[in-house]
Amino acid sequence: KLHRLDSPKLASLRDSESDASDSSSLASGMGLQFFEIPVPSKLGESYLIGRTMELSNLLGHTNYSIEVVAAVAGVKYGYVAPTNMFGLGPIQLKIPFEGMNEKGLTVSALLFSESVFQAAGITGKSDVSSLDLVAKLLENCDSVDSALSFLQSVSVVQPQNPLLHGITPGLHWAITDTTGRSVVVEYLNGQPVVSENNPRVMTNDPDIRWHWRNLNTYVNLNPGWPDQNSFLGVETDEAVGTVPRAVGHGWNLFGLPGDFSPPSRFVRLFYLRGYALQHAALKGLEDAIVLGTALLNNVFIPLGSVAKNPHQPGFDQAEYTPYAVLKSPHDRVMMIRGYRNTQWRKIDLTRLTFSQDQALPLEDGNLGIQDITDAVNFEAKKNIRV
Repeated sequence: KLHRLDSPKLASLRDSESDASDSSSLASGMGLQFFEIPVPSKLGESYLIGRTMELSNLLGHTNYSIEVVAAVAGVKYGYVAPTNMFGLGPIQLKIPFEGMNEKGLTVSALLFSESVFQAAGITGKSDVSSLDLVAKLLENCDSVDSALSFLQSVSVVQPQNPLLHGITPGLHWAITDTTGRSVVVEYLNGQPVVSENNPRVMTNDPDIRWHWRNLNTYVNLNPGWPDQNSFLGVETDEAVGTVPRAVGHGWNLFGLPGDFSPPSRFVRLFYLRGYALQHAALKGLEDAIVLGTALLNNVFIPLGSVAKNPHQPGFDQAEYTPYAVLKSPHDRVMMIRGYRNTQWRKIDLTRLTFSQDQALPLEDGNLGIQDITDAVNFEAKKNIRV
């Protein structure tokens, strides 16, 4: 089972892990993104969701697994969750920041440093740790409506265990279901703020409305060929030709930010997805998977390319993309790939019994490269003429 972060067992680690508790926030080494692609369907609105995890190898003890949580012992709905595992002394914490349950509800937790969670101990409400919220929603809810009702019934608070003080990140959540409804839940000034996520993109700081407004900054981008200045055309000589003119492709995207900051990733995903859908209409889920893979590749962080924080020696390591997810709530399908092995691995939740907990390593130890040499030789022998 996923180990609850507020378990009393963790308290004994406080002294042995003083370096971790004195470190700055986990937030410095964690960035993520989320987007949705509309999938043509005769049965109604459907979306394929892409999501990545960006995280450094915190404290040198961060690993990942794929967890199947059974619908037993107080768990109303079974679910599948790529899970972060942090080694803290003799206890290994398992924290799901992503998941889908058997009803098609999906929850994605993304870093949001501006979060101010609710106060603990509010009369009449149970406290839920922010780091436990993904699991709680997946266990108990079957739709966006029921998830929002659950959030109204509890107080979402910072983890109360002293071991986690000073290193716990702020978070905000993207919640979707099989109807196509998509919301963002943020906690600002101690109050929940729910936004219908019509742009269907999400990254990290600042808040979601800031990102929406920031899209206006890039209205100069153009889905078409950039010939709006052709009326200025002047002939020069044979070597240069007419100026100004577009030489080569890609100039319609000039000004699209290319760095890995949250605002830049948000803008990139929104415009690239929109332009792709405008010029290459999707026919079904397979086309959506191809486009989703391409978009994920565009925000994939190579290990070592993003600078680590020199003010957190030993804690913050080089950030990269340890895993990516494509998931279809309508089809109850989740696909997961790692950093080293980028081959998609599919889990069909409609075929799982959810009768017992299971765990698989997220990386399977190989690169997923298929050797087709024998197939080439076989075809060559078939074509040999006697």
